[in-house]
Amino acid sequence: MTELPQQESSDDTESASELLEEVLREFAELDSAAEPLRVELVTSEILGEWWEAGDDLAAELIEFASAAPEPERLVAPLAALRSLATTEDQREAAGLALEKLGLGEPAWAGELNQVAVGECWRTADVYGDESSVLCVFGAGESAHGLLVSVGYALFGGWADEAVIVESPGEVIAEMQTQAAESGDLVTCEQITPGRAHQLLADAFVGTELQNDPEVTDDYVRFRALAMARTRALPEPEPVDPPRLLSTEDQAEAIDEFFRASADLEDTEAARVVALRLIEFGVEHDPRRPLRVGPDKLASFVDSVDDGALELTEEQDETLEKVLPAWASWGAWRDGLPEEAVEPLLEAVEDRLYERALETESTVDAYLDGFDDLDEQSVARLLERRQFAIPAIYTEIAGEEVELDPSDPEQRRLLVIGEHPDFQDSLAEDDLDEEAFLQVAAHTTVVDQLWDDEPAEVWQAAQRLLQRGLERTEVLDELARVLEERLEMGEGDSLEFDVDDYCRALDELN
Repeated sequence: MTELPQQESSDDTESASELLEEVLREFAELDSAAEPLRVELVTSEILGEWWEAGDDLAAELIEFASAAPEPERLVAPLAALRSLATTEDQREAAGLALEKLGLGEPAWAGELNQVAVGECWRTADVYGDESSVLCVFGAGESAHGLLVSVGYALFGGWADEAVIVESPGEVIAEMQTQAAESGDLVTCEQITPGRAHQLLADAFVGTELQNDPEVTDDYVRFRALAMARTRALPEPEPVDPPRLLSTEDQAEAIDEFFRASADLEDTEAARVVALRLIEFGVEHDPRRPLRVGPDKLASFVDSVDDGALELTEEQDETLEKVLPAWASWGAWRDGLPEEAVEPLLEAVEDRLYERALETESTVDAYLDGFDDLDEQSVARLLERRQFAIPAIYTEIAGEEVELDPSDPEQRRLLVIGEHPDFQDSLAEDDLDEEAFLQVAAHTTVVDQLWDDEPAEVWQAAQRLLQRGLERTEVLDELARVLEERLEMGEGDSLEFDVDDYCRALDELN
């Protein structure tokens, strides 16, 4: 069958044109005498909307300038992008496009991001989990500040909030008061602008490394301006490189941990959990890989639960004993003040308690429809259903979702989540008969395993597992057997001969 070539959607083209037209209208409302900060805020908000939507309309606008029917309308947005675009390539391209137009620029064009740098301040919690950086720009009544919140539990530190503040002096006073009232849990210090540049630049990189960072609305709105103000700071000061831990260093740290944790049983499973904690630190906190903090340890647990870090069942059970001991040892090792240790241990216990509740809720979903089973029956039921659906989390259209495997429709989504090829076809409404049968076969096999009906499906799966096949290979084999026997019935229904299907399953060995 010959396929027609894919054409660009006219709806998408019209949508992009409408957005660009809206931008041109917004800049048309900014007269030549507009305050530079107002222009920067308008530009930053527009760029934030594009960034949040995943659309690189800045590049389209720059490209559009060369053939624009009304080039004078492009002067203002190009002048703004020359200073505020978030990549150097786009800033240079906007400048070149503006130069080619050869038209007069607004009075504010040369004043964008031309600001005097004032004081810079930083607060940080004693654990090293969170920090806020404030940089003052300008002086007197025109002074404003950039305030950025940075978390260090993941990605080597990343910014989740950024805002332009009108009264930076008041914010500095609030930061100092917070530190004074916290005892020894929060510090506040004035830092050099070069140090602030390094902290902010690294934090923005950490945010940009993520596919879908959880940031505030203010971060989206002020992102472009915050990055521009960071570039206005003096050159970043050099910092210590990441601390490299050799295999020997990691083994020594684990030995030291168990020597200091007399109440913790020194088992292979416990040692693996300690090693995973070190590996997590090396990846996400490279300058202080052994540091402990409530947010960092909670993120470690989240990574285990999300499947990013793999533990066996035995190792997972040991986690609840290892983590509090690791927190206690780390607090001693980091020299945390006494008043910081108890909140740390309480935060760890709270996270483990929440995890136990989540696990109990998950187990309830897998035991749906069965009551008063003995321990062996529960184990067999969980083995079969967790083979069919190993996790209640999946990614659909780039977004992680939690679903209930006991609900047939949500169970189907969990199956589809394991097959990105299915997702693409379904999203484009482009399932041909072959793809349709593949989706039907995989989802039906999982339903059969969940319900243990017919029983031959699970029996065949167990035999294939004993042969050394991986779970995905087993499911593919079972789905193949069913797919070969599926026939189209009335409407869109599918039919198959159960007896023939079971005989074919029995022959799988």
